[in-house]
Amino acid sequence: MVYVFWIISLLFLYYFLEKRKKNRINELINLIENMKKQNYKIPMKQDDFSILEDEIYKLFIEIVEAKETSTKNSEKQIEYLEDIAHQIKTPITSMLFSIENLEMDFPDNEDVEILKRQTLRLNSLSDILLKLSSLDANKDLMKKEEIRLDELVDYALDSLNLKRFTNVEIDKSLKGNSIYGDFYWLAEALINIFKNADNRPTCDKIVVSSYKNPLYTSLIIKDNGGGIKKENMKKIFKRFYKTPDSNGFGIGLAMAKTIVEKNNGEISVKNENDGASFEIKFYNVT
Repeated sequence: MVYVFWIISLLFLYYFLEKRKKNRINELINLIENMKKQNYKIPMKQDDFSILEDEIYKLFIEIVEAKETSTKNSEKQIEYLEDIAHQIKTPITSMLFSIENLEMDFPDNEDVEILKRQTLRLNSLSDILLKLSSLDANKDLMKKEEIRLDELVDYALDSLNLKRFTNVEIDKSLKGNSIYGDFYWLAEALINIFKNADNRPTCDKIVVSSYKNPLYTSLIIKDNGGGIKKENMKKIFKRFYKTPDSNGFGIGLAMAKTIVEKNNGEISVKNENDGASFEIKFYNVT
């Protein structure tokens, strides 16, 4: 009987300790979940788990503080970027005015033409920096409105000055498809994709088409500009990345990607036949 009682006591003790351990583990899980909800109240128990509890609490507080510091630094950088872009606008405007006067006095001077071209390029860069700062600073910047794809593409093309010999073919499929998003920001994204195609020396044709399935509505922009080199395929959407033959700033496609993603979409690219094919998928969620 003594042995039986001893075994039963051990089993009961084991059960008690296991149950206590599981309860404390659940309490630790609840502690982490509460801290995720910004409830930083820590239980005041003293047992074998207390040290682990204290360390979890300290680590979480350090992560929160580091995140807040990082967010503040990012916000300051965005403010500085926007301020710099605004500041350089004033001298650029003054320079363009002076260049117009020089053009009147020296209409055939090649140096004046070069100066004007570079100043306009600088002006474009300041506009791009302002747009980037707006995208980075505002998480809820995008509107949610119904957009017809044919109207969106027409608006983007009307805002561009494509090469004279570039032929743009718009498939009839665009007329029947609509998406939800911010019209003017998405037009900005398309403008950058069209520019990327038109800037390729051999590109003289751009084809725009669309299709829809239960999951998403797709917009496809194909060109015959020779395609993208394999080593550049994964880099072209990175900010400030430029291919050796590019005349841009390396911002357009990165900006297009950011805009599309902020409008509940995704963008991808592949080589097809004699050029590149960009596909934008807008998921059917309003």
